[in-house]
Amino acid sequence: MSLNEFYKLREDFIILGLTGKMQAGADKVVEILKSENLSENNKTFLDKFPDKYKVISQSESIKYRRINDFYNYEKNWKKFDIIEYKDVVLLFILKKCYKDNNNDFADAITNWINDLGTYKTFESPRFCSEKGIAKGSKEFIESSFNSFLKDELGKLKQDQKLTFNNDDFILSVKDNSIFFSTEYQEFAKSFFSKLDGFSIYLRHKLIHITSYCLRRFGSLEISRISKDARAPEKLKDIYKIAEVINAIIKHRRKETGGKAHIIIDRLKNSYEMNFFREKYSGYYTIAINRDEKSRKESIRSKINVEYTGDTEKIKQNFTLIEDLDKTEYLVSEFKEGKFEGFDIENCVQKADYHIWYDNELSSTDFYDRFKIDGKGNLLDNHQSENPKILERTNYYYVYQPLLIQVLKLTALIKQPALITPSYTERIMQIAFNAKLNSGCISRQVGAVVTSKNFSVKGIGWNEVANGQLPCSSRDIRDFESANKEDNHGFTLLELGESDYKYKDNKTFREKVLEDIKKIEPLDDNLQGRPCSFCFKSHHNAYEAKENQVHTRSLHAEENAMLQISKDGGQPLAGGNLFTTASTCELCAKKAYQLGIKNIFYIDVYPGISNDQILNNGYNIPNKFAYQGAIGRGFNKLYEPFMSQKDELYIRTKFKPTVSQKEQALQLQKIIGSKISERTAELKEFLNSIKEDSNIVDKIVDLMEKGLLNDSDS
Repeated sequence: MSLNEFYKLREDFIILGLTGKMQAGADKVVEILKSENLSENNKTFLDKFPDKYKVISQSESIKYRRINDFYNYEKNWKKFDIIEYKDVVLLFILKKCYKDNNNDFADAITNWINDLGTYKTFESPRFCSEKGIAKGSKEFIESSFNSFLKDELGKLKQDQKLTFNNDDFILSVKDNSIFFSTEYQEFAKSFFSKLDGFSIYLRHKLIHITSYCLRRFGSLEISRISKDARAPEKLKDIYKIAEVINAIIKHRRKETGGKAHIIIDRLKNSYEMNFFREKYSGYYTIAINRDEKSRKESIRSKINVEYTGDTEKIKQNFTLIEDLDKTEYLVSEFKEGKFEGFDIENCVQKADYHIWYDNELSSTDFYDRFKIDGKGNLLDNHQSENPKILERTNYYYVYQPLLIQVLKLTALIKQPALITPSYTERIMQIAFNAKLNSGCISRQVGAVVTSKNFSVKGIGWNEVANGQLPCSSRDIRDFESANKEDNHGFTLLELGESDYKYKDNKTFREKVLEDIKKIEPLDDNLQGRPCSFCFKSHHNAYEAKENQVHTRSLHAEENAMLQISKDGGQPLAGGNLFTTASTCELCAKKAYQLGIKNIFYIDVYPGISNDQILNNGYNIPNKFAYQGAIGRGFNKLYEPFMSQKDELYIRTKFKPTVSQKEQALQLQKIIGSKISERTAELKEFLNSIKEDSNIVDKIVDLMEKGLLNDSDS
């Protein structure tokens, strides 16, 4: 029996949505997976790596051998097609500006770019404004770029251009092969390269603004954008770009008989990410991270190549891109209700698989060169009579080369449970599951503290103190009738049963009731859902301050640490902290005081905890950005379709062989135990042939003779 049909859905259709900050390593992931075949260099690396890695971990090296074996069978390799997000946004620009005549088409594009940058005065520079780095860009767009477009647009085939002249744009993209065509891919590459020639930052900003407008307004009409005229139904157009990407995927599947391996590079809006997550079981979000210093050096290097020798231009582009990078990462716009914006931080939090990119690890020679305490290299240590045991929190135990991480992911997608999880994956998944218990309506966080040997000692999530009602279980519709005796989980301060008043001499209760009246009809808006509120957010707003202390909940990390002392106390010195977020200033102090040696985190906390607390003193803990599968991804990658034993038998028919002599002895024993004293002659016969290798055949002969005699009588 073949299991190919059994694994067909996993094997034939995979979508990887990449997310993360600029120059975190997404381009390196794409480079690996877009190849027709695994490159010879990568094959060589994969062959050598398991043996080299034995100096780090014998058990983990065996897992990497399994991955190597999987891809040594060449049919397991399938190339991925790349959908670059900016190339999809360009489709919308071309749709908006389409004209039958190429010269008119080019003029329409440059006019639109000009209008987008000048319909009002903006704080940050845009193409065609005269602000800062954009000075001179209007002339560039109207002359050099316009001439370039007139030449390049002529290279697109006429039937491809018809895509832009169809009112049903999604249907047109689904029915037309334009996106993956050589002509369009070359046009898109040269389009952005030309813009980069003037300013990499302004090109990034153009895509940033355009995609935002599409999600917010569903249109690139300047008349709508300038009036901030969004659709009456909020979020109506949030999936505008995602739906076109989906149409491109559908067309690709139609071309390839339902098969497709797709990378979307990159997703920066968590709503778009969820669109694909809910639509396709074969979708995985991959968050890519790297050391901040290396990442910024990579950004600077890219800018240096573009503007060699122009120090001022390099400096301006780098500074502005750095600011744009922060804007796209943080969730400040989301907190203000602007869900059309960028929230890479949320995308990272919801990722199925995390990759840590360190270029230094991408050479097998590295493992020969690496020193232990400055005395000998790892290879020498491994071969010595008394090898030194490396701690599992050694950097090179925690992190593996990019190639290994990428191939581990794709192998597990195609063959779930090919290998077992790493120790960091196992424990971080416990923290992930724990966070789902949280009743916090702002953000759920889970944490685990372990001994130095990774024995779990405490599990926590952000939650109110034991005996109090979490925010998610409270409803503001109970607020007006709540009182001291029947409080519905509201506190004395919230109910106005306190002397505390704000500067306008109003109590918390009075101010909240005023806010509630502003959102009537409440039930119609909620449509059967509960409605709580965050005390910290309201209290801080009423005080016009930002103060983390006012949260009702304990943080997940402190809750996990307190669970230990609650039940008698165990030492945590030298132990480990795993958190699905990262430690804030409050939790960082507690972890430091308890002697936590290693902190594993998923997302960098946007505060000062590292530089103010964790990176100071003489007991500085190690901090490791998480690498591996998490959440839904963990279960999908590590839960087998069937038991490995059953699958191996179906594939190979491999099973233990029982010799004929052993079978005969078992048969003789069974039959012999049933023979009565009256058949001593038969019993004697069986005993006489028990060592005979042909005993089974002889017993069958006896049975046949008995049947013949019975029929004769």
